[in-house]
Amino acid sequence: MNIEIILVGIAVGIANFASRFGPFFVIQKFHESSQKRGSLWVKIALSSIGIAAISSMLVVATLPPLLETPNKSMAMLAGFIVLAGLYFKFKKIVSATLIAALTYGLVYTYLPLPFS
Repeated sequence: MNIEIILVGIAVGIANFASRFGPFFVIQKFHESSQKRGSLWVKIALSSIGIAAISSMLVVATLPPLLETPNKSMAMLAGFIVLAGLYFKFKKIVSATLIAALTYGLVYTYLPLPFS
């Protein structure tokens, strides 16, 4: 794997974590007298780390195929649109992911659209 792709994934993970955790840090600083500060921090930090990790893995997983075959970016776009649409409509990530993967595979295989 190329070092630039790894660095992009790390940068995306750090930026995503900072953008999710930063506002909660500032809000908590204004409410220093809160009794349950410890348990709240653990929940916020863990949820922020999970989203940041998923986002950076998504970038690292999709960047190499896009660099190698930019003409297949329509398949990735179609898969992402189906994934986002089905998840926001039905709130079921497993079925949305499977259908999006199927969509990606069908578009990648049967619609070789050149990217110009």
